[in-house]
Amino acid sequence: MNTQMTIKEALQNVGGLSNPSKMPSFGYSLPASICNVGSKLRKAPNSICSSCYALKGRYMFNNVQTALWRRLESMKNKTLWIESMSFLMNKKQLTFFRWHDSGDIQSLAHLKMIIQVCINTPQTRHWLPTRETKVVTEAIKNGLVIPENLTIRLSAMAFDKPAPENTAKKFGLQVSGASKLTSGNCLAPTQGGECKDCRKCWDRNEFSIVYKAH
Repeated sequence: MNTQMTIKEALQNVGGLSNPSKMPSFGYSLPASICNVGSKLRKAPNSICSSCYALKGRYMFNNVQTALWRRLESMKNKTLWIESMSFLMNKKQLTFFRWHDSGDIQSLAHLKMIIQVCINTPQTRHWLPTRETKVVTEAIKNGLVIPENLTIRLSAMAFDKPAPENTAKKFGLQVSGASKLTSGNCLAPTQGGECKDCRKCWDRNEFSIVYKAH
């Protein structure tokens, strides 16, 4: 680990962190337009991705899009990216971190990079929602171990449809979904759209989280 690195340098090396207003801490976002599974689902009626919040509103501002693509580009230097992400979390003493408030896992190599950052930052609780079920489960089948401080939630594909619960249970993962018909069990809608003191999404003991459609 490069102990001479500065926070400014580390931020440049990873393209900066995101700071979702709902969340209790920083996150890391990528362009939603290049999601592998999500790009296919966007054309499917009632799919959650067909009304993706990360493809509208403030996410479409030029400065935000520039930041998203800058982060994606930074990941090409895998070693520097892992070192810099780990440095930032340890230096800032982050207790919680959310992966991909926009975007998703791009590949097995990408997943392994995230895993290594989690290993390097044991004091941080990580939450990774994903629709890349095949990437994650194939990795686990081939021996990839999910660190205790990482909660991976396999996400439902459509509103008010079940998430892949059986698959999640088989591989020791968690799930999440979204509903147009109910308020779900996420507390944010009753708390001004913020997590406040709730940390259910990061908690492996909370098997299923259902969010109100937005």
